Amino acid sequence: MIEVSKEQFFQAIGPRDVHPRSEPDCSVWEDQRTREVVGRTEPGWRAPTGKPKRYWISDKYAATANDGEA
Repeated sequence: MIEVSKEQFFQAIGPRDVHPRSEPDCSVWEDQRTREVVGRTEPGWRAPTGKPKRYWISDKYAATANDGEA
């Protein structure tokens, strides 16, 4: 996995049937049909704010995330 910006992360997962699986320390974003891990966000539900601040996308989808870079 590679770390990306919030915008790149959602650009890469946007067109897919992806849903987060919430863990205490992170959320694992999985394809609903195949259960393939597409990405990860941190922190998880145990964080005081509950809002992700770091984003990772699997290598397989990294090219999609980087297409939006100028």
